[in-house]
Amino acid sequence: MNEFPKNRRKLPSTFIVQALTAALALVVIACGSSIEAVRVGDITLDREGVAALVGEATGGPVDVETIDTETAANVIDRFLRYEALSDLLNEFDVVIDTEARTAARDRLIAAGVDAGNPSLPRFIGWQSALDMVENGGEGIRAAYEANAGLLGHDLCTSHILVTYEDEAHAVLSLLESGEDFAQLAGSISQDPGSAEMGGSLGCVALGRFVPTFERAALGALFWGKTLVGPVPSEFGFHVIRIDEVRNVEPVAFDELDSRLSAALLQIAGLTRTVQVDSRFGSWDPAVGRLAPPSGPLDPALARLGL
Repeated sequence: MNEFPKNRRKLPSTFIVQALTAALALVVIACGSSIEAVRVGDITLDREGVAALVGEATGGPVDVETIDTETAANVIDRFLRYEALSDLLNEFDVVIDTEARTAARDRLIAAGVDAGNPSLPRFIGWQSALDMVENGGEGIRAAYEANAGLLGHDLCTSHILVTYEDEAHAVLSLLESGEDFAQLAGSISQDPGSAEMGGSLGCVALGRFVPTFERAALGALFWGKTLVGPVPSEFGFHVIRIDEVRNVEPVAFDELDSRLSAALLQIAGLTRTVQVDSRFGSWDPAVGRLAPPSGPLDPALARLGL
């Protein structure tokens, strides 16, 4: 599939800014006075903390009782992804010291983050964590080597690519009711290359697909699932089928180079325990994503001509 596989590249120092500026907020740790709403590893948010997180991202106060679920799901999803990495590093005693935080702050300010931005402490924490990963070290090595088996797979997959999330839900519903995957792929997938082959992408090594696709495929293998989705990417939304389980020797730590950050982010997402109040969305541990509640499928089926 020419449009979809994508080579990895080294995460730049401004990665956190580019990926998270639109949705970051200062975290509020649950203190026991409110109901816990979000947990990733040992890190928690209460409902007021979620409202503060969303309010920070949207630029205004948010009432936790009337919070927009789609906005909340998007904000919390990013929170979960990067706090998972922080929690993984904590497990392996990787200490982010004052020097690392200062260096991260300077880089973020130089990249254009306002020094008065109330989200800056969280930016600094997440950027520092990524910097620690990129710099390696014994704790980072230990975290990778203890979990490298999770990444010891070639990805043997097929997919159906559609434009909208509700269309992916509709595809999943059809497949679960017995529709043929290859026929559906051939008739509706927006990836013409794989559609001609019933959606097949063959077997490829890790590092060839965009991170969200790889995370979902690895999650399916970890949880013993054959079918996962919706999986968002820059191309649309994927429904992924695991066609074969092919174990391989994981890449040695010293050979990861620019892939180290991506590997640790994948490991963190696969190994952290995540719990989310259902009012804020549905957590899919296989896909590794918090998604807003799905709506009716009829409009999507009509758009797909099914």
